[in-house]
Amino acid sequence: MRRSRPALLLLALACVACSAPSRAQREVLQPPYRTDESGALVVREDLVPLLELGEARSEGAEAVLEGFGKAAFAPDASYAVRSPFDAYVEMVHVVPGDRVQAGDPLATLRSPEVARMRADARRLAALRTADRDALERTERLVSQGAASTREVVELRGRLAAYDSELRGIRQALATVGEAVGGADRVVLRATAPGEVLSRTVAPGERVDAEADRPAFVIGDATRLVVYASFPERDAPLLRAEGACRFQVPALGDRWFSGTVRRVTHAVDAGTRAARVVCAPEEPEPSLRAEMAVRVEAEVRGEGTVTVERGALLMRRDDYVVFVEREPGRLERRVVRPGAVIGDHVQIVEGVEAGERVVVRHAVLLDGELNRLL
Repeated sequence: MRRSRPALLLLALACVACSAPSRAQREVLQPPYRTDESGALVVREDLVPLLELGEARSEGAEAVLEGFGKAAFAPDASYAVRSPFDAYVEMVHVVPGDRVQAGDPLATLRSPEVARMRADARRLAALRTADRDALERTERLVSQGAASTREVVELRGRLAAYDSELRGIRQALATVGEAVGGADRVVLRATAPGEVLSRTVAPGERVDAEADRPAFVIGDATRLVVYASFPERDAPLLRAEGACRFQVPALGDRWFSGTVRRVTHAVDAGTRAARVVCAPEEPEPSLRAEMAVRVEAEVRGEGTVTVERGALLMRRDDYVVFVEREPGRLERRVVRPGAVIGDHVQIVEGVEAGERVVVRHAVLLDGELNRLL
């Protein structure tokens, strides 16, 4: 169908009108701010009502920090039993779950090294007796002028060497509660009361004195604490003796109350986390070592400058906030943030208490800004 010339002209004019931006569109394309001679950002008038401001404050801020970790024995609640000698297991006297008292036998071992040490002890004792008799005779001869004092000195030196070697053997055997007398048998014994938590040896196996794993682990199963890791940004706020609580997914939704007993403020180089020990207020029979836990620690930031979390933004590689100089005029300021405290974030450097900052919709001012928290 062929259109008339006037119709084509009207169609062309309509297309031109569609492609031309409206006045409202031209206003939207204007920059959100301009910079005046002092360096302040003069915000476009239609954006000023959209920016919500809040005051940086310096007062105690309470928060609950979250960390994750596992249950474990208190530092003095368990101990490992190892064989100080290479040996073979002849008999095992306990299994995990057994209660033992100090001195109770755990396993009987046969060790060629122990046999050699006991043989050496008997040989040294015989030499020591012979040289002591010789020393007494020589001292009498010296007093009569029939022998030189050099022989006395030599005999006393040998006796001192024998005594030293015998002490070493006795001390080595005493580590497992054994005496010098006997053959190649040695008994591993409990050194304190507790429950056998683990056993890694069985009859007929060879026990290596340099093994990584102990032969037995004995401890008090009711004395468990929780070790939890918190992000490094929270480390400055964590304090010992503060309140904590933890939840064990394996035991359901129940929360257990406790107290922060220790805070390791040195941040782990690998995990970038600070470690906290949360001790339960009461022993929990259902809690087991190595169970995964979620921990909450109550903290309070005293005398720290904080702003609302929405105020902290990121521009390229810098953390920034917008500080109000006067109504409608802002300053983009690079800051150094600290720990997150509830709905606020600590500002270590860059903002003073009492200054007003943009806490919402600052992203309207700059397309390079990213919301950080």
